Amino acid sequence: MQKELDVPAGKHVIEQDEVGQGFYVLKSGSLEVIKDDVLLSVLMFPGTIFGEMGDILGKPRTCTVRAKNDSKVIHVPDGDMGDLIKENPDIALKIIKTLATRLDRTTQKLASATKESSIWSIKG
Repeated sequence: MQKELDVPAGKHVIEQDEVGQGFYVLKSGSLEVIKDDVLLSVLMFPGTIFGEMGDILGKPRTCTVRAKNDSKVIHVPDGDMGDLIKENPDIALKIIKTLATRLDRTTQKLASATKESSIWSIKG
């Protein structure tokens, strides 16, 4: 059963390396995505899905997500994803687009870092 949660500024919604217990949807506010004490991203658009990778892969959380300011999120418990998608196929498309966007962004960053590293090694 989905549940709306109020998340005060500074509070963690999910913790890196914890076992996932469902995924979340940002309703309002903004959230920081942190991995190994490095800020990776800020989520600020209502409807943004996060924490879904743990459910999909059955692995611990890859990042910490912390409220940047007072926020509201909707928690979709573990095991509800399949039923939710059956009832709302559009959610599957949103999850696919979210994952594809993240993969594209990561690929671009990796390509830039590799190119920059190659330039330095050639000049060095």
